[in-house]
Amino acid sequence: MQKVQKQTFLEGALIMAVANIVVKVIGAFFKIPLKNLIGSDGMGMFYGAYNIYSALVVMSTAGLPVAISRMVAESNAKGRGREVERILSVSFGLLLGLGLFSAVLMAAAAKPLMEYQRNPDAFYSVLVLSPAVFFVALMSVYRGYCQGLANMVPTAVSQLIEAFCKLVFGYGFAILALRLGYDVKIAAAGAIMGVTLGTVFGAIYMSIRHRKVRETVDFSDMDTEARPKKELFWTLIKIAVPITIGAAVMSLTNLIDNFVVMRRLQDIGYAAPRTVSMYGAYSSMSVALMTLPQTLIVGMTVSLIPAIAAAYGRKDYMQARRNTESAVRLTGILTFPCAVGLYVLAWPLLNLLFTADVDFAAPLLKELAFAFVCVSLVSVTNALLQAAGKERLPVISMTIGGVVKLVTNYILIGIPSIAINGAPIGTICCYATIAIINIVFVYKKTELGPRQWWQLWKPLAAALVMGVFAHFAYPALAGMLGARLGVCVVLLGCIVLYFLMLWVIGGFNREDILMLPKGKKLARLLRLK
Repeated sequence: MQKVQKQTFLEGALIMAVANIVVKVIGAFFKIPLKNLIGSDGMGMFYGAYNIYSALVVMSTAGLPVAISRMVAESNAKGRGREVERILSVSFGLLLGLGLFSAVLMAAAAKPLMEYQRNPDAFYSVLVLSPAVFFVALMSVYRGYCQGLANMVPTAVSQLIEAFCKLVFGYGFAILALRLGYDVKIAAAGAIMGVTLGTVFGAIYMSIRHRKVRETVDFSDMDTEARPKKELFWTLIKIAVPITIGAAVMSLTNLIDNFVVMRRLQDIGYAAPRTVSMYGAYSSMSVALMTLPQTLIVGMTVSLIPAIAAAYGRKDYMQARRNTESAVRLTGILTFPCAVGLYVLAWPLLNLLFTADVDFAAPLLKELAFAFVCVSLVSVTNALLQAAGKERLPVISMTIGGVVKLVTNYILIGIPSIAINGAPIGTICCYATIAIINIVFVYKKTELGPRQWWQLWKPLAAALVMGVFAHFAYPALAGMLGARLGVCVVLLGCIVLYFLMLWVIGGFNREDILMLPKGKKLARLLRLK
């Protein structure tokens, strides 16, 4: 039916994971020197505009790429070539309309929004960034289409183009503005121009690459059966709206949580400037480092949704379950060492990246290490439910989890002996609640309930051995090499030891390895039967 050799689920996950890691690294190289260049005031203008842009992108495009990916995968698996093309056509019209409306709205509301935010100098940044919403919408269509055809390369490359343009053009324009004598508000707008140009070039690449992806697929001998465009439109909306609502619920919860944390800290006697400083250190250091490894799991879920949707389209429930089992095993392999590493090496890792507030943020990061396991489970179970056509269920679990977080934070942070330490506890309770509810939904409402949870003891055992090594090795190496170089050497040793232990206790599954590039050679090298 198809001339192109599709990527396996794990190949796609690997491609997306590598791309996400590189994007995060490029982002760090952009933000750190930019702050030194335009200062805190300039960064305040930058993020004043960027936060509005992020909210509009979530509202206009959060659920649609997932919906497109799922629908394309299902229709393609059923041999409905004409329907695949109709899905692209309907999605294109819908997202371009939403993107154009959101871009115009952002530009028109720029001045009153910034005045209400008491950040009027960010007006130029909002104005410059507003076209990016349109180009993100355009990219979302093509990304969903390519992902539905089991090709993750275009999405990965477009993300790298976005990040690289943001780094080069954004930093370059900011320097140019300051050298030409413009003040910091123009420099901030120049920096954010890099984000806009990144979306422009990313959209251009995706429009070209999508044509090449389409040329490699043979639709000529496919069944001519296709649903009407009107039906496809409402199916797209039916899938996308719950996913968008779920994303909006968590965004709104985090926004409200910001106010709750700082208000409750003031209630127990902290001055307002101190509460801002405490929450800033917690969010920009502890939370930021906890979410960094999450890019590995996010990359896997992007590949997981179309893989399971395609299996459902063929009514191949055995393959869908196999993909689920692989996803659970991979989640354990990636999650446990990251969580243990964050707990054991919290202070050294923060000290490696930051120069201030390390002693304050390290205990908070230790608590968030437990939340990382729950966050990973939420990402995977959300993807399973969305792929199985149960996209409304995560909205329920995330709403309940958001309420749990707000209530927990309100109570615990108001206790002086706990204070800011209540924030990570609230995060743990929030995502643990969502994960438990999602797991119940997966077993009760789908055919995807994993049957091999017991296999997770192997990566957990390997991670614990790695943690013991890190606990004793770091003080010794830090004394000889210094704190920063010592933690780098320990991290390298942890990676080697973890995978060696995993191989010794049989933690690698042959079926998973065969789905990777050069899988047969790897299986032979690892002596997997």
